[in-house]
Amino acid sequence: MKYLQLKSNRKLKLSTILFLLITLFGISSVFGSKPNIKISSSALYPRLSMMDTEEQLHWRSMLSYDQKFGNKFGIDGLFEYGSENDHFRNPFRIHHLTADLTLGNHQLSIGRIAIWNALQNARVDGAQFDINTKKLGTLSLVGGLKAVTDFSDTLFTDNTYFMASWSKGRIGKNVALSFWMKGDVDEIHPFAGLYFNTSKFGIRISNVLAFDIGETKLNYARIRLSKRFGDHTVGIGFRQKRFEYFSYFESLSDKINIAPTITLDVNSLISPQMLWRNQISYRVAEEGKSFLVSSVNYKKVQASFLGGIEGDNKMFGLILGATHRFKGPISFGGSVAINALDYGDFADLKQSTGAYGWVGWQPKDFIMLKLFGRFSSNPYFEQDGRGGIIINVAF
Repeated sequence: MKYLQLKSNRKLKLSTILFLLITLFGISSVFGSKPNIKISSSALYPRLSMMDTEEQLHWRSMLSYDQKFGNKFGIDGLFEYGSENDHFRNPFRIHHLTADLTLGNHQLSIGRIAIWNALQNARVDGAQFDINTKKLGTLSLVGGLKAVTDFSDTLFTDNTYFMASWSKGRIGKNVALSFWMKGDVDEIHPFAGLYFNTSKFGIRISNVLAFDIGETKLNYARIRLSKRFGDHTVGIGFRQKRFEYFSYFESLSDKINIAPTITLDVNSLISPQMLWRNQISYRVAEEGKSFLVSSVNYKKVQASFLGGIEGDNKMFGLILGATHRFKGPISFGGSVAINALDYGDFADLKQSTGAYGWVGWQPKDFIMLKLFGRFSSNPYFEQDGRGGIIINVAF
């Protein structure tokens, strides 16, 4: 009885949501400018997963919508409807939905706000106010509650969020300072961050630092210096990060510290049609880990080699891929991957192979259909194959 009632409630919620969306689009078509709408749908079977799951057929549709109402007001949204799984309990999700009001050089946004920058990734139900000045830069204020994308667990609404961020400059030569707080019913967690990009003496400098003020610890760091020598670019970098654990990894602590990693990369433009990328990484730990990634792009063909060493353990991999488009609406592509793990005398050699292929059909600029398939022979996956279809439509 409870199941039938829950199912009935979901149908009622879905009908209400669809009615509100149809009403929104109907009103917008009368009073607003021509809306920009993009729809993308995909389905795959069976779902590839490293964990047991009841979901065999995974599908979803994404709808992107933005529209202007005069010069000062607009609506921007990203919606999803798809199959239920361990990550999303309800089929309907709202990733972003804001009403944006322009006030001179400033902007006020109210709704579900997606924050994505070098320091953090957050989604908040609240308001954002951007104060833009030519000489002093931009001050951004955000306040609200942690968003529940699929409305499955409203307990998260007890988690408050606040951010004050100042930035100045343009892409490639800019600086930003941020202070943000995450709170729950028990305590407040304050953070502070800095990132900047600049060039001195021909050296490009990129730096990102985030501090956990409450625990007085470095939460994230990424530093990179690069310089160009003719057709070659040489870079050296450093990165370190702490991850918050997920609920289904209960054996892990609240924070997972990743050992510092030092990188050296060389990118070479061999010819106008060939680019060669190389990166060596060394992770500083009790038993250091070394990684090498080397890839070549030539016209529509790509080849990548990767290798790693940790004590007596060794890992090797090779990926070959290519794409091609005919003069008509047909295109295709695919890749093959071969990997091997050598644990020395501890265990037998582990091998895995994979293949991916797709065929695309785009009769018009606003519509594209793609059929794809993937196969993987890997001892770690519960299922080793999937295939599906993707449809993209833009209005």
